[in-house]
Amino acid sequence: MPDAAISTRKSTCLDGSFTAVRHEWGMTPTDCSFLRVPKTHLIRVATGSAAIVIAAASLSPQSPAIETGFGDKLDHLTAYSVLSLLVALGWSGRVAPGVIVGAAVGFGGLLELLQHFSPGRQADWADFAVNSLGALIGLALAILVRRMLTAFAHTPTSSSP
Repeated sequence: MPDAAISTRKSTCLDGSFTAVRHEWGMTPTDCSFLRVPKTHLIRVATGSAAIVIAAASLSPQSPAIETGFGDKLDHLTAYSVLSLLVALGWSGRVAPGVIVGAAVGFGGLLELLQHFSPGRQADWADFAVNSLGALIGLALAILVRRMLTAFAHTPTSSSP
């Protein structure tokens, strides 16, 4: 049977943790285990890593600890957007969106307060406001990503004739 005549089926775990691709010609789940990608675990590790980088950059005595070439506020907006996006994707369905934003805003507020004790750093209400806006943007992006993935998962896959 030529390869063009073989149809492919995708199976996704209910929690979205992995996607396995199986072919009609009898590939078992153990045969395609190398195609499984534990997305939820990777996203959660990335979330923890992002939180550590943000904390280190926020509390470092150097100002700014990480030089991106963009303005300070854009750095804050990007950092908290990414953090909130990762939290929302990593714990989707397990944590309410309001809790996600609240956690990101609380984390940003805590780091701003802790800057008072870091030499050469100072808390800034504008940074806190931009951090909060970034958390909201990240949540909105996560909702869009989830909707796109859900729509993509529900589109029928075409099999070759």
